[in-house]
Amino acid sequence: MTLIAAALFLLGFAASWIAGRYVTTGAAAVQGGAIGICGVAALLFGMPQVWEDSLIWALIALMIYGLVGALIFRSGQAARERAE
Repeated sequence: MTLIAAALFLLGFAASWIAGRYVTTGAAAVQGGAIGICGVAALLFGMPQVWEDSLIWALIALMIYGLVGALIFRSGQAARERAE
C-alpha cells in the first residue's frame, strides 16, 4: 500500500468520525459520501494495481472499508450522545 492510499483511507475514517460526532442533519449522507470518495480515490490513485488486476478484490476491500467506516461513524455518534 502506498502512502497516498493510506492517507486517503485515514482521511475517510477521520471524516466518518467527524460526521458522526459533529454533524446532526444529514450525517449519514456526509459519512457515506466521504467513505465512498476516499475509498475509491485510494484504490484508483494509491493502489491502481489492485483495481487493474482484480476488480472483485477491490470491491471486497471497499466493502470492508465501508463497514469499518460505519463502525467509526457510530462511535462518533455515541460520543456525541454522551456529551449531550
